[in-house]
Amino acid sequence: MFKPKYSFVGMLVLALFFALTASAFAADGIKVKFDGKELALKVAPVLSHGTTLVPISAIAEEMGGTSLFNAATKTITIKTADKNIELKVDSKNAKVNGAAKTLDVPAQVINGKTMVPLRFVSEALGAEVSYSASAKTVTITYFTNMTGTLKIGGSTTIQPLAQAAADKLMARNKGLSITIAGGGSGEGIKGAHAGTFNIGNVSRDLEKSDTDTYPGLISHTIGYDGIVVIVNTNNPVSDLTKEQVFDIFTGKIKNWKEVGGSDAAIFVQTREASSGTLTAFEELALEKKGTVLATATPHTSNGLMKQAVAQNGNAIGFLSMGYLDKTVKAPKIAGIEATQANALSKAWPYVRTLNVVTKGTPSGLAAQFINFLKSFEGQLLVSEDYLPLKAQD
Repeated sequence: MFKPKYSFVGMLVLALFFALTASAFAADGIKVKFDGKELALKVAPVLSHGTTLVPISAIAEEMGGTSLFNAATKTITIKTADKNIELKVDSKNAKVNGAAKTLDVPAQVINGKTMVPLRFVSEALGAEVSYSASAKTVTITYFTNMTGTLKIGGSTTIQPLAQAAADKLMARNKGLSITIAGGGSGEGIKGAHAGTFNIGNVSRDLEKSDTDTYPGLISHTIGYDGIVVIVNTNNPVSDLTKEQVFDIFTGKIKNWKEVGGSDAAIFVQTREASSGTLTAFEELALEKKGTVLATATPHTSNGLMKQAVAQNGNAIGFLSMGYLDKTVKAPKIAGIEATQANALSKAWPYVRTLNVVTKGTPSGLAAQFINFLKSFEGQLLVSEDYLPLKAQD
């Protein structure tokens, strides 16, 4: 006589399990629109017992954040300019900037991605969120809901990048006004601390003297940059050693013939004392063992430095790789060409960090602007002339 493999009760339990599972994730094809753009997600949102679950890491990264999953503890940490989020898989408990939060349903892993209730995205990341059942679409608004005034200034290296980002954001937000000023990294540090700037642009790492004099500053890395030595296009010198660069800028080598050029005096150009490019150059090229000679001609921007070298056949200077063009020539250093690819691989010897600084943890428009610079779109702007953060992974 045939005996069923499962009892009636067992089959009823299995049927109930599959029915519940189907009801938990019955909504296929839910789309996510972020600031009007549909995201290509590896795992789409789902409905779990009436609650919309979305992939938190993918959304945070779209907003300029980073995420880290610890498989051992089943915890995920998400950071943006203004948020530090901690949550655990299979738990309703979370923390946002140290404050306890309770999720509507536990965070859970689906196809390798941590999913959380849509409402938590709003509570944790500060975005505006909604779900349309009829359109099966999750709508998230963050970089298109900006109104008010933002003042940014400092490094002339970062200035055009900040302006490009500001232009994009102002085009999308008619009630937003962003002003970008130069003045050098030193002015960016002072302005951020004094409140003259909401954000200070600083094309180098903060030093102990900076934080001692201007306490409370927080640095946010937005990319990396190569510094290049430049000479006039008519200068026959096309390759210098690191030692020759050191000796020229510290005044030991005074004539071009000493490095294979014409019999002519070398006219050294430099940046003003508050320049982040100067600080980084002395750290990288002069290895903190020397300073640019006192008789060098100072300039207040990368553009003026480039113009001075372009107009003087015997001049030499240095500037951000992002400003390099055909009006000047960048000699190889120890046989290495001054290219972004070589800077990216760290074959180029002079690479520095690009930062923006705020007094304390940023909030509001300042946080949104920094997050935009670190978002996928912002990093595309960085990569046009500099090295983006993701390229360093």
